[in-house]
Amino acid sequence: MKTKISFVLSMLILCSLIPLNAQSDFLNGYNFDNKEIKAEDFTNLETGYLVEDFKSYLDNKPELSIGADEQIRPEDIVFAMQMLAVGAGLGFGEDETFWCLQAAYYYRLKLFQRSALYASLGLNYEGASIGDQNQSLVGIQLSLLMFHTISQLNEIRLLYGLLGGYGFGNEKFDDFTTDITRITLAAVVGFQLMLSTRWSLALHTNLVAHNRWTFKPESGGEFKSDFTNFFINKNNLLTLTLIFNLFGKQ
Repeated sequence: MKTKISFVLSMLILCSLIPLNAQSDFLNGYNFDNKEIKAEDFTNLETGYLVEDFKSYLDNKPELSIGADEQIRPEDIVFAMQMLAVGAGLGFGEDETFWCLQAAYYYRLKLFQRSALYASLGLNYEGASIGDQNQSLVGIQLSLLMFHTISQLNEIRLLYGLLGGYGFGNEKFDDFTTDITRITLAAVVGFQLMLSTRWSLALHTNLVAHNRWTFKPESGGEFKSDFTNFFINKNNLLTLTLIFNLFGKQ
């Protein structure tokens, strides 16, 4: 029995010495005194997946912010292709009070990096009280307006452009009625505030406006008069408009 146990122990010791000798032969190939490590010693290391993971991170890393000098793609800013607007305005002169109701359709003509050019066709109904005189006009307006985003999140936009209009109506003073027509050319300026992806508010007025009036009294005859207004809300309407995007980003 003791002989068998001695034989088993001898075999176990022999087996343990074999891998130790193999490892010793493997390590003897390195010169640890000179600290030489060859590149081919690492050929069996699998590092390919590390490179692939790093490339994937670079391709999909989140953008935390947009710098002032970074390029912003036009498709990142929502400028609707078509819009509808309804609004009301109020204005004051020295002795006059003006008001209006209007509706307009906007169509995007051109998309730029941070702005868009729109053409607009609108209808308006205007009234004015000048002492004992009362005016009422129905008109049509054509405009070219640029909407330019001025905020980081693109929710605030500066709008500016040109407006042309034609209106007709009458003026009443005591028991006399005079037919009137008006041709308008104006420079428009204002701001748009995006409330959601479809709804926004715009506040705008005429920075400068030239009006040509034609008066035809009941008693006969005709005479014309030209007026140019240079001041914001000085004989110009300050209009608040609710805008609805018919379509989203295109």
